[in-house]
Amino acid sequence: NKAKQSKANQTNLAIAKYQFKMIDITTQQQQNSYLLIGATGRTGMEIFNRLLQHETKPQVHVFCRNPNKIPTHFSNQCASIIKGDARNVQDIQNALSQSNAHVVIIAIGEGDSIKKTDIRTTNAQAVVQVMQKPPYRHIKAVVISSTGAGGTRIIVGMGIGRLIEHHLRHIMHDHDGQESAFLTAVPDRTWIVRPTSLTIDKPTGMLISFGDKEKSPTIHTDRSDLAHFIVEKLYGNNEVTFGGTVNVTGIKK
Repeated sequence: NKAKQSKANQTNLAIAKYQFKMIDITTQQQQNSYLLIGATGRTGMEIFNRLLQHETKPQVHVFCRNPNKIPTHFSNQCASIIKGDARNVQDIQNALSQSNAHVVIIAIGEGDSIKKTDIRTTNAQAVVQVMQKPPYRHIKAVVISSTGAGGTRIIVGMGIGRLIEHHLRHIMHDHDGQESAFLTAVPDRTWIVRPTSLTIDKPTGMLISFGDKEKSPTIHTDRSDLAHFIVEKLYGNNEVTFGGTVNVTGIKK
Protein backbone atom coordinates (compact mmCIF):
# COMPACT_ATOMS: atom_id res chain seq x y z
CA ASN A 1 0.00 0.00 0.00
CA LYS A 2 2.85 2.37 0.84
CA ALA A 3 4.45 1.68 -2.53
CA LYS A 4 1.16 2.41 -4.32
CA GLN A 5 0.68 5.60 -2.32
CA SER A 6 4.23 6.72 -3.09
CA LYS A 7 3.70 6.09 -6.78
CA ALA A 8 0.41 7.97 -6.69
CA ASN A 9 2.11 10.92 -4.98
CA GLN A 10 4.85 10.96 -7.61
CA THR A 11 2.24 10.89 -10.36
CA ASN A 12 0.29 13.76 -8.78
CA LEU A 13 3.51 15.75 -8.36
CA ALA A 14 4.41 15.21 -12.02
CA ILE A 15 0.93 16.33 -13.09
CA ALA A 16 1.16 19.42 -10.89
CA LYS A 17 4.57 20.33 -12.33
CA TYR A 18 3.23 19.91 -15.87
CA GLN A 19 0.19 22.06 -15.15
CA PHE A 20 2.37 24.74 -13.56
CA LYS A 21 4.67 24.69 -16.59
CA MET A 22 1.71 25.08 -18.95
CA ILE A 23 0.37 27.98 -16.89
CA ASP A 24 3.82 29.59 -16.97
CA ILE A 25 4.05 29.17 -20.76
CA THR A 26 0.58 30.66 -21.21
CA THR A 27 1.49 33.60 -18.97
CA GLN A 28 4.69 34.24 -20.95
CA GLN A 29 2.74 34.17 -24.21
CA GLN A 30 0.20 36.64 -22.85
CA GLN A 31 3.02 38.94 -21.71
CA ASN A 32 4.45 38.91 -25.23
CA SER A 33 1.19 39.33 -27.12
CA TYR A 34 0.12 42.55 -28.84
CA LEU A 35 -3.10 43.69 -30.45
CA LEU A 36 -2.40 46.27 -33.15
CA ILE A 37 -5.27 48.56 -34.14
CA GLY A 38 -4.60 50.47 -37.36
CA ALA A 39 -2.21 47.91 -38.83
CA THR A 40 -3.19 48.66 -42.42
CA GLY A 41 -1.95 52.26 -42.19
CA ARG A 42 1.63 53.32 -42.87
CA THR A 43 2.54 53.80 -39.21
CA GLY A 44 0.79 50.59 -38.20
CA MET A 45 2.66 48.62 -40.85
CA GLU A 46 6.01 49.93 -39.60
CA ILE A 47 5.19 48.97 -36.01
CA PHE A 48 3.94 45.58 -37.18
CA ASN A 49 7.14 44.94 -39.11
CA ARG A 50 9.35 46.03 -36.22
CA LEU A 51 7.55 43.77 -33.76
CA LEU A 52 7.90 40.81 -36.11
CA GLN A 53 11.64 41.43 -36.33
CA HIS A 54 12.15 41.45 -32.57
CA GLU A 55 14.24 38.62 -31.17
CA THR A 56 11.57 37.61 -28.63
CA LYS A 57 9.19 36.72 -31.48
CA PRO A 58 6.09 38.35 -30.00
CA GLN A 59 2.61 37.29 -31.00
CA VAL A 60 1.20 40.11 -33.12
CA HIS A 61 -2.56 40.12 -33.56
CA VAL A 62 -4.02 42.52 -36.09
CA PHE A 63 -7.40 44.17 -35.77
CA CYS A 64 -8.77 45.80 -38.91
CA ARG A 65 -11.93 46.44 -40.86
CA ASN A 66 -10.62 45.01 -44.12
CA PRO A 67 -8.11 42.11 -43.78
CA ASN A 68 -7.56 42.18 -47.56
CA LYS A 69 -5.52 45.37 -47.10
CA ILE A 70 -2.81 43.49 -45.21
CA PRO A 71 -0.02 42.36 -47.58
CA THR A 72 0.32 38.60 -47.85
CA HIS A 73 3.91 38.55 -46.57
CA PHE A 74 2.66 40.23 -43.36
CA SER A 75 -0.60 38.31 -42.97
CA ASN A 76 1.30 35.03 -43.08
CA GLN A 77 3.23 36.12 -40.00
CA CYS A 78 0.27 37.36 -37.94
CA ALA A 79 -0.70 35.37 -34.87
CA SER A 80 -4.24 36.20 -35.96
CA ILE A 81 -6.19 38.69 -38.07
CA ILE A 82 -9.34 39.85 -36.33
CA LYS A 83 -11.93 41.63 -38.42
CA GLY A 84 -13.98 44.32 -36.75
CA ASP A 85 -15.08 47.92 -36.41
CA ALA A 86 -12.64 50.05 -34.39
CA ARG A 87 -15.57 52.10 -33.07
CA ASN A 88 -17.49 49.09 -31.78
CA VAL A 89 -17.06 48.15 -28.11
CA GLN A 90 -18.06 44.51 -28.60
CA ASP A 91 -15.68 44.09 -31.54
CA ILE A 92 -12.83 45.52 -29.46
CA GLN A 93 -13.70 43.24 -26.56
CA ASN A 94 -13.80 40.19 -28.82
CA ALA A 95 -10.39 41.12 -30.24
CA LEU A 96 -8.81 41.52 -26.80
CA SER A 97 -10.32 38.23 -25.66
CA GLN A 98 -9.18 36.30 -28.73
CA SER A 99 -5.67 37.75 -28.75
CA ASN A 100 -4.95 37.51 -25.01
CA ALA A 101 -2.96 40.67 -25.60
CA HIS A 102 -1.18 42.36 -22.71
CA VAL A 103 -0.68 45.57 -24.73
CA VAL A 104 -2.89 47.19 -27.34
CA ILE A 105 -1.09 49.52 -29.75
CA ILE A 106 -3.26 52.13 -31.41
CA ALA A 107 -2.08 53.70 -34.67
CA ILE A 108 -5.47 54.59 -36.08
CA GLY A 109 -6.32 57.51 -38.35
CA GLU A 110 -7.58 58.62 -41.75
CA GLY A 111 -4.33 58.61 -43.71
CA ASP A 112 -3.43 62.06 -45.05
CA SER A 113 -6.97 63.41 -44.77
CA ILE A 114 -7.39 66.60 -42.75
CA LYS A 115 -11.17 66.51 -42.86
CA LYS A 116 -13.30 66.48 -39.72
CA THR A 117 -13.39 63.01 -38.17
CA ASP A 118 -13.91 61.34 -34.80
CA ILE A 119 -12.38 57.92 -35.55
CA ARG A 120 -9.57 58.36 -33.01
CA THR A 121 -11.88 59.61 -30.28
CA THR A 122 -14.60 57.00 -30.73
CA ASN A 123 -12.06 54.20 -30.96
CA ALA A 124 -10.41 55.41 -27.76
CA GLN A 125 -13.76 55.51 -25.97
CA ALA A 126 -14.49 51.94 -27.10
CA VAL A 127 -11.07 50.64 -26.03
CA VAL A 128 -11.10 52.23 -22.57
CA GLN A 129 -14.63 50.98 -21.97
CA VAL A 130 -13.29 47.44 -22.39
CA MET A 131 -10.06 48.11 -20.47
CA GLN A 132 -12.10 49.16 -17.45
CA LYS A 133 -13.87 45.80 -17.23
CA PRO A 134 -12.41 43.37 -14.62
CA PRO A 135 -11.10 40.73 -17.09
CA TYR A 136 -9.14 43.39 -18.98
CA ARG A 137 -7.65 45.49 -16.19
CA HIS A 138 -4.17 44.10 -16.86
CA ILE A 139 -4.08 45.46 -20.42
CA LYS A 140 -1.98 48.51 -21.22
CA ALA A 141 -2.24 50.88 -24.17
CA VAL A 142 0.31 52.57 -26.41
CA VAL A 143 -1.36 55.42 -28.28
CA ILE A 144 0.16 57.16 -31.31
CA SER A 145 -1.05 60.75 -31.11
CA SER A 146 0.60 63.88 -32.52
CA THR A 147 2.58 66.93 -31.55
CA GLY A 148 0.04 69.72 -31.26
CA ALA A 149 -2.44 67.56 -29.36
CA GLY A 150 -3.07 67.24 -25.64
CA GLY A 151 -2.09 70.82 -24.85
CA THR A 152 1.21 70.71 -26.76
CA ARG A 153 2.19 73.25 -29.38
CA ILE A 154 3.55 73.14 -32.91
CA ILE A 155 6.18 75.84 -32.71
CA VAL A 156 7.79 76.91 -35.95
CA GLY A 157 9.22 80.38 -36.60
CA MET A 158 7.42 83.34 -38.24
CA GLY A 159 4.02 82.16 -37.03
CA ILE A 160 4.09 79.13 -39.33
CA GLY A 161 3.28 76.86 -36.39
CA ARG A 162 -0.04 78.66 -35.88
CA LEU A 163 -0.89 78.17 -39.54
CA ILE A 164 -0.07 74.46 -39.31
CA GLU A 165 -2.19 74.10 -36.17
CA HIS A 166 -5.12 75.74 -37.94
CA HIS A 167 -4.63 73.59 -41.03
CA LEU A 168 -4.66 70.42 -38.89
CA ARG A 169 -7.31 71.60 -36.43
CA HIS A 170 -9.74 68.74 -37.12
CA ILE A 171 -7.05 66.09 -36.68
CA MET A 172 -5.80 67.73 -33.48
CA HIS A 173 -9.32 67.96 -32.08
CA ASP A 174 -9.74 64.24 -32.73
CA HIS A 175 -6.38 63.46 -31.09
CA ASP A 176 -7.40 65.63 -28.12
CA GLY A 177 -10.49 63.49 -27.67
CA GLN A 178 -8.42 60.34 -28.04
CA GLU A 179 -5.90 61.39 -25.41
CA SER A 180 -8.59 62.62 -23.04
CA ALA A 181 -10.44 59.29 -23.19
CA PHE A 182 -7.35 57.32 -22.17
CA LEU A 183 -5.92 59.76 -19.64
CA THR A 184 -9.29 60.17 -17.93
CA ALA A 185 -10.25 56.49 -17.73
CA VAL A 186 -6.99 54.50 -17.57
CA PRO A 187 -4.14 56.99 -17.06
CA ASP A 188 -1.85 54.58 -15.22
CA ARG A 189 -2.04 52.04 -18.06
CA THR A 190 -1.55 54.43 -20.97
CA TRP A 191 1.56 55.65 -22.78
CA ILE A 192 0.95 58.41 -25.34
CA VAL A 193 3.56 59.07 -28.02
CA ARG A 194 3.34 62.38 -29.90
CA PRO A 195 5.57 62.48 -32.98
CA THR A 196 6.13 65.52 -35.16
CA SER A 197 5.01 65.39 -38.81
CA LEU A 198 5.32 61.78 -39.99
CA THR A 199 7.37 60.85 -43.02
CA ILE A 200 8.24 57.62 -44.83
CA ASP A 201 11.65 56.43 -46.06
CA LYS A 202 13.50 59.34 -44.45
CA PRO A 203 14.93 57.75 -41.29
CA THR A 204 17.48 59.59 -39.18
CA GLY A 205 18.24 56.57 -37.01
CA MET A 206 17.19 58.13 -33.73
CA LEU A 207 14.42 60.11 -32.08
CA ILE A 208 14.79 62.72 -29.37
CA SER A 209 12.17 64.01 -26.95
CA PHE A 210 11.21 67.59 -26.13
CA GLY A 211 8.83 69.47 -23.81
CA ASP A 212 5.18 70.24 -24.40
CA LYS A 213 5.77 73.97 -24.88
CA GLU A 214 9.22 73.72 -26.45
CA LYS A 215 10.12 74.18 -30.09
CA SER A 216 10.88 70.79 -31.55
CA PRO A 217 14.52 70.38 -32.67
CA THR A 218 13.26 69.15 -36.07
CA ILE A 219 9.82 69.01 -37.67
CA HIS A 220 9.73 65.44 -39.01
CA THR A 221 9.58 61.93 -37.56
CA ASP A 222 10.13 58.97 -39.85
CA ARG A 223 7.66 56.16 -39.31
CA SER A 224 10.35 53.49 -39.19
CA ASP A 225 12.22 55.48 -36.52
CA LEU A 226 8.98 55.82 -34.56
CA ALA A 227 8.32 52.08 -34.75
CA HIS A 228 11.86 51.31 -33.63
CA PHE A 229 11.54 53.77 -30.73
CA ILE A 230 8.29 52.24 -29.51
CA VAL A 231 9.38 48.61 -29.75
CA GLU A 232 12.74 49.32 -28.09
CA LYS A 233 10.94 51.10 -25.26
CA LEU A 234 8.60 48.13 -24.82
CA TYR A 235 11.49 45.67 -24.65
CA GLY A 236 14.61 47.63 -23.71
CA ASN A 237 16.24 48.33 -20.37
CA ASN A 238 14.82 51.84 -20.51
CA GLU A 239 11.25 50.60 -20.34
CA VAL A 240 8.03 52.46 -21.01
CA THR A 241 6.64 54.44 -18.10
CA PHE A 242 2.94 53.84 -18.48
CA GLY A 243 0.95 56.76 -17.20
CA GLY A 244 3.00 59.26 -19.20
CA THR A 245 3.35 61.06 -22.50
CA VAL A 246 6.33 61.82 -24.70
CA ASN A 247 6.89 64.19 -27.62
CA VAL A 248 9.42 62.94 -30.18
CA THR A 249 11.08 64.01 -33.39
CA GLY A 250 13.93 62.90 -35.65
CA ILE A 251 17.46 64.13 -35.12
CA LYS A 252 19.24 66.48 -37.48
CA LYS A 253 21.51 64.70 -39.94
